[in-house]
Amino acid sequence: MVLLDERNFIETQLEAQGLQIFDFYQSPKTFDMLSFCSMDLTRRAEVLLVDTETILNHPELQEKFKVVLNTYYGVIFFHEAKNGKAARWIEDQASFLNKIIAEISIPASPLQWTMVTNQLQFMWSLLQEQKSLQEHLVKFSQELDQALQTAEIEMQKAKKIHEVLIPKRSEEIKGIHFLNKYAAGDGGGGEFYDLHQTGSKIYQILISSQSYLISSSLIGILNQHKQKEFNPSSFLTDSQNEILLINGSKKKKSEADVTIFEIDTTSLELKVIGPSKAEVLSLKSGNVQRIGTDSTYQLAKGEKLLILSSGFLFNWKEGQIKQDLYSFLNNHHKLSQTELMMELFLQLSSVKDSDFFKKDATAIMMEVNRHGIHQI
Repeated sequence: MVLLDERNFIETQLEAQGLQIFDFYQSPKTFDMLSFCSMDLTRRAEVLLVDTETILNHPELQEKFKVVLNTYYGVIFFHEAKNGKAARWIEDQASFLNKIIAEISIPASPLQWTMVTNQLQFMWSLLQEQKSLQEHLVKFSQELDQALQTAEIEMQKAKKIHEVLIPKRSEEIKGIHFLNKYAAGDGGGGEFYDLHQTGSKIYQILISSQSYLISSSLIGILNQHKQKEFNPSSFLTDSQNEILLINGSKKKKSEADVTIFEIDTTSLELKVIGPSKAEVLSLKSGNVQRIGTDSTYQLAKGEKLLILSSGFLFNWKEGQIKQDLYSFLNNHHKLSQTELMMELFLQLSSVKDSDFFKKDATAIMMEVNRHGIHQI
């Protein structure tokens, strides 16, 4: 129990009624006005008992008092029956202070004291049940963390199998050749790439996250959206809401990156949708040109585009590869898609010190057929 009582008025009255025999009255904490108003604004599962005269004696701190009051479960005001100013103050505040549980005028009748005692006993029991539930939740969270650690070990094994069985994917759609390669990292979460065609549009979806839960949830959302007419904006909105929901229950927030690359196969217009840490690079004419996210770009016949995930970029930088990435691409732009992809991952592999990279790495290449039929 917490008291705001500079006159020792409330404690004297409560003890006179024998409340010290109740569990909820064990070790009450008493504050003065200045100490109370200096508290941080964290939620408190306690009931506050306030001497109204203490509030009236500090008009300069009353607004601060109301702010801190909102961190408590509720408040009961006490004052002398003859103190009309205190009664009026509480009446004025009652219309907008929704934390007020009761007002006790002293001297109070035996029935009033019984009702106050019952209220305090009920709220104390309710708060004790909440504390017990929180303790169970903490224990459950610890057990869940242990289970997730075990699952993470198994996931690492699955990632290695995935990397071996599906090292790269090659596909041609309407005169555009796509090639992508994935390599597993030993961090949490992972990267996922998918290619989806609907009508004249081709969508490439790249998901990067440091949380297995976020990665799997976003893949599930993607599969749902692919069952209907795919709408990139709708998918991004649902993905961002899911990320916020999952991170909202965690102290340490997990980073997540969702990017959609939309290609119109008729006009060869490329749209990069969504803020992303991935890089999109054009290798046209041997000049490496960076294409910004949330932008539109006109592809040319015979042009090669390279998309490097945030994990790939991290591994290249963290591995301290001697050659700068842009210099490397300038020196190797004439290689075929397959050869360039092999060289990129060969550079990464040359500096890794375990079976896995630091993070998952994904590279995606697109090349427009010089002889394809497109409207330019």
